[in-house]
Amino acid sequence: MARIVFSAPPVDSEQTRSFRTHASYIRAFRELALGESTLSLEDAVAGLHASATPFLFTPDGAARACDRGQLMACLRRAWATARLLEHTHALAEDSEIIRLANSWGAVQTYYVLYGAAQALMVAEGGTRPQSHEPTKRRYVDLWTSRSLQIAPWTLAATSPGSRLADGDGILGGPGRALDFDLHPWVAWQGEQAWDIAAKALRSTRQLLVDDRLANKRREKLAAKKKQWRVDQEVRMASGRKPAVEPKTVRLTVAEREAATSAVRPATMADYLYRLRVKANYEDVTVFSDGPSSDHEATEVGADLVALASATLLVHELRIAAIIGMNDLVKAMDAVLLHASGGSTGGLAYRRDLHARLS
Repeated sequence: MARIVFSAPPVDSEQTRSFRTHASYIRAFRELALGESTLSLEDAVAGLHASATPFLFTPDGAARACDRGQLMACLRRAWATARLLEHTHALAEDSEIIRLANSWGAVQTYYVLYGAAQALMVAEGGTRPQSHEPTKRRYVDLWTSRSLQIAPWTLAATSPGSRLADGDGILGGPGRALDFDLHPWVAWQGEQAWDIAAKALRSTRQLLVDDRLANKRREKLAAKKKQWRVDQEVRMASGRKPAVEPKTVRLTVAEREAATSAVRPATMADYLYRLRVKANYEDVTVFSDGPSSDHEATEVGADLVALASATLLVHELRIAAIIGMNDLVKAMDAVLLHASGGSTGGLAYRRDLHARLS
């Protein structure tokens, strides 16, 4: 059985620790999507297509009205980004530049999901969100808030006690208690992908919670200062000694609980956005300096490619159920017709899988 094993790095740097953690998270999402990496990517994608089709490709009669131009523009962006990811990984796979390629690969994987999710939102008759937060927020409704379970897309972390969540606040989980003490660096395998992926989502939601609590403290401090200024005018008018301007505030337990429970569920869209920000802004060296070997870097690149392809496939199936499989295949053919170079990556393979349903 395949296992994820990270060799001990020569120097336990901050970049190495961060890389090993995120490499494990990425592998967990990839395994929930496509199973353990014992099959070729094409065989794994074919298996996902066969298992997901009965749940996702359920046409409900005549094609629904939507902005086809906007829909296809979103899909083409997602397909083009995935193709760049695939080609870059293929070209860099056996060279030292795979580390640099993965920095962009993390960003590209997020944008594949971003474009595919927006395409599905438009297909369902909505408007395309204009920024990241509305897209991630609507992604929750797109996948998690439905009577559908297909991990990792429907997996989410929310507040314990939330409706439909388990006792640990996990939506769409495996129906068992999850081990949040399982360290992402250990040689986990099989069903433990659920534990690692849930840990990734839980830590991602905690970042959202921390941001909300910080905002609430700023709001409370601003209100306190406003009241202080009013009080100062009264004190000065009465000749009393000025009070010290407040510099900090603390939230009450009730305020903290209310703010925390109001934070929406965190999904894989949030995790990939977190990875995008980390790789592109916060720590641009995590993928270049973090791996202890080029082999580790290559494995992460392959997992990103696989996760992007799987993400496109499930969105394509749901879109085809709305607009018709023939129209989706025609759109894929139009892109493939003008594709330069000899390789067309996952798009051509998924097109052939979809064509069998048309």
